[in-house]
Amino acid sequence: MKILVYNILIVMITALLLVSCKEMRKSIEETIHPVSGVKEKVPVNSEESSSVTVSSSVVISSTASAQVFTSIFEDAERLDSIQQVLYNMPHLKGKKLFFLAGIYFYDYQGGMISVDLQDPDKRENVDTYTYSNGRWEIQKPVKINANRHFPLETLLMPLNEIKFSTAKKVYDFALERSKGIEGAEGTHHVYFNQLKAASLKEWYIIIPAARRNYRFVFDVAGNFLSVHD
Repeated sequence: MKILVYNILIVMITALLLVSCKEMRKSIEETIHPVSGVKEKVPVNSEESSSVTVSSSVVISSTASAQVFTSIFEDAERLDSIQQVLYNMPHLKGKKLFFLAGIYFYDYQGGMISVDLQDPDKRENVDTYTYSNGRWEIQKPVKINANRHFPLETLLMPLNEIKFSTAKKVYDFALERSKGIEGAEGTHHVYFNQLKAASLKEWYIIIPAARRNYRFVFDVAGNFLSVHD
């Protein structure tokens, strides 16, 4: 589930000079990605009313399967090939692609990836694309109420600035570092967050542990920056 409440974000950005960078990032993260207490559960179909909102959802089938799946974080080359398949979709091929807010990787039944892409032919539109079961699909439109202070173009980042294989790099690093943390449970989720208006571009992973949750933060290239709760 992805709920982006832009009127809240605008207030946060306006207050940037009054709060620390750490608190700003934490507030944005909690607004965009509320932390779930269940590792493998992705909430379904949620909307929040607001005068300026962007919302979309990821729907996962609850049907159990006995099939054995390979972790989506197992193979860096596979992740890059999945990204290339997205570029090669007939209506996207040869066009520069931009994404909104973030990219989300779920290690669930062979892997899921979700990204909100601007329509290269109708730039006022954004659609949620999801990868699962070996293919990309347009899942649903993203609802956007434009704000004159923050037009859509200021909220987008070129997709070619991100390599999907970096998700494996940060996943492997965080899991290795978490081995020394009491009660660390591992994770099934990797996120890339960006908010151009706040100069925010980062990969992050949240590792639940016995005494607190640890947030591992990385730059665009996947280089480790910090860990904190």
